[in-house]
Amino acid sequence: MLFVMFATAHPERYADLFHMLRKARIPEGVVVREKLEIFGKPDIVVIFEAKNEELASKFVEQFGRVGDVITHLAMRVRE
Repeated sequence: MLFVMFATAHPERYADLFHMLRKARIPEGVVVREKLEIFGKPDIVVIFEAKNEELASKFVEQFGRVGDVITHLAMRVRE
């Protein structure tokens, strides 16, 4: 399953969010495909794969301590 996570740092936690992006705990069964720092909102975007929603949640929840997080299930466009 492919997921896209958007995170916007709490005002006093910008440095923490960017540090967490670089040093994130990645559970077994989760593969990060892309990590992007954004100029604007959201502050970061992470594209990752997880075997199921439970694993995706384990990965994403760590970011919720320092920012507002929205995660979407994504599907590849097939030609």
